[in-house]
Amino acid sequence: MSRRVTTRIPIIDRECLIEALKASNCQYIDQGNQIIAQIGYGITYTQRDTHFSVNYYSDHIDERSFVESVNTAYLRIYKTKLERLEKERLEEEARKGRERLEAFKEAQKAQIIEKAKKQGYKVKEVKKGDKIQLVCVRYA
Repeated sequence: MSRRVTTRIPIIDRECLIEALKASNCQYIDQGNQIIAQIGYGITYTQRDTHFSVNYYSDHIDERSFVESVNTAYLRIYKTKLERLEKERLEEEARKGRERLEAFKEAQKAQIIEKAKKQGYKVKEVKKGDKIQLVCVRYA
């Protein structure tokens, strides 16, 4: 007897599902929109528009406990992936922020030098620690 089981956990990431099956020590066959876990009579994860649904062909406790163990592994793996992606996003935002700040500093420096030259000064850069001081010198 076949039955479709809708899990309470939305399985939406194919990559994480495959990792969860591997973590559950399961042999599986990837057939494009279906992933067949070779447990008992077979458990099929079928890809729908937005998620995977689970089908299996018996009501044995082995299949149910296997699906639960895959769901648990999936949640752990998916959470780890989301945390990694969030960390990468934050690092990227920080890098862009540093680049914008550096571009602003360079533009400000160029503007100051240009203004000083128009007024007849020469500009020297003096580094003091991690800061740069622009010194205007007028030659007679």
